[in-house]
Amino acid sequence: MNHSLSRLLRLRVLLEDVSRVELEARLQELTQIESALVQSKNIGSAMRQQKFSSIAQSQIADWLEAQAVGDWVTRELGMLEKMSGNKRAEVIDAQAGYLLRRKERRQVESVMEARRSARAIEQSRREQRALDDWFGQGSGRIINQGTDLT
Repeated sequence: MNHSLSRLLRLRVLLEDVSRVELEARLQELTQIESALVQSKNIGSAMRQQKFSSIAQSQIADWLEAQAVGDWVTRELGMLEKMSGNKRAEVIDAQAGYLLRRKERRQVESVMEARRSARAIEQSRREQRALDDWFGQGSGRIINQGTDLT
């Protein structure tokens, strides 16, 4: 029974590690998406400033370029925000999976610890009984020796 619990514990530890690695990968992907989102927002802001500057200086070509890039960044922002939301959901799912695996591992560890504790208590009781029996036999011998002398 102990070997099966040991194998189960090893399996739970491995599954927990896989879940942890998956969670870390999802978090890293989310960080990359959010970084791209911030960068796109910065580019969009710079393009708006360039559009206003181009209008003030009557530079139509620069204004058209800034308008086109601004439109592209706006579409990109929409896609990145959608990706970010999806990735956040994946992170939440991966975190729930990791926490479940960790709980399962801890449950197996608790069962193993309870069994070790029960075995230790039983061993202690056996030793105490053996000690009591030994002392009981010793005191009986002393009483028997006392009756033989009289």
